[in-house]
Amino acid sequence: MDAASKLSYDDLHHDFSISHGSVFGTLAHMAGAEWIWLERWNGRSPTRDEAWPRWSTKSLGDLNILRARWLELVEKRGEFVSQLNEDQLKEFLEFKLLNGDFDSMRLVDQMQHVVNHATMHRGQVVGMIRQLGHEPPTTDLLVYLRQKTAAN
Repeated sequence: MDAASKLSYDDLHHDFSISHGSVFGTLAHMAGAEWIWLERWNGRSPTRDEAWPRWSTKSLGDLNILRARWLELVEKRGEFVSQLNEDQLKEFLEFKLLNGDFDSMRLVDQMQHVVNHATMHRGQVVGMIRQLGHEPPTTDLLVYLRQKTAAN
């Protein structure tokens, strides 16, 4: 988000014809997907018609709105995760896919999927930023962990 906030409007919305088009589109998709999974973990399975209008680039408008909604989502997810125990992570949790089909996976596997999904799209955003001629942020987990350790 910080790297995206340094981009011009045109760069932020430049269509790369990959993933979800632009940096903004890909970030909106990432946040929307995280919202869908958190809803599922809380026993609600939104449909495509409920999810994407809320997280579309049109409804989000600009990066400030996206950032505010995503930060709210991160806070709610933190509250959810803070109340979990090891046994709950191993439990199978049923949910509906966006097309209405039922599925079931262990909660821990769903959470790993969310992390993996975000990692893939962060890499795409980094590539887009680089193609625009800007220096992208480092998204390497080892760098993040070293910075976090140094800060403590």
